[in-house]
Amino acid sequence: MKSRRQARETALQALYQCDALQDWSGQAIDIFFSNFGPEELESEAAESEMLEFSRALTLGTIQNLESIDRRIAEACRNWSLARMSRVDRNILRLAAYEMAFVSEIPQKVSINEALEIAKRFGAPDSPNFINGVLDKVASGIEAEQGPPAPLAAGIK
Repeated sequence: MKSRRQARETALQALYQCDALQDWSGQAIDIFFSNFGPEELESEAAESEMLEFSRALTLGTIQNLESIDRRIAEACRNWSLARMSRVDRNILRLAAYEMAFVSEIPQKVSINEALEIAKRFGAPDSPNFINGVLDKVASGIEAEQGPPAPLAAGIK
């Protein structure tokens, strides 16, 4: 679903803004979403659905930031979050949030989406770095929560 990718990209941009300004407040999120949003969606309904998903991803990531940052730090012991590029750090945060807290999205989908977004917004080596970190994050989540539940028959 193209609008889901756009929602993730918009959420990344919101997280980037919060990270750059060091303002993780609801007011900062509200300002972002009132001034920036997707363009060229098929319909108003698609735009509304995309913005709702994007806002949910952004707020969920921010509400669980401490846990998410801990998971990422554990996955890359020799590389601190502060040393990462702001883009890579927030792609990792967004994907780790999905993987740990949004059970209806398979972990492989979250990782693949993060890699595609990294190809668009990150440095040339970002996809490889993000893939390695997210694989370790996924292993840690699986160790804590058990293997992901199989998808219902016919759902892809």
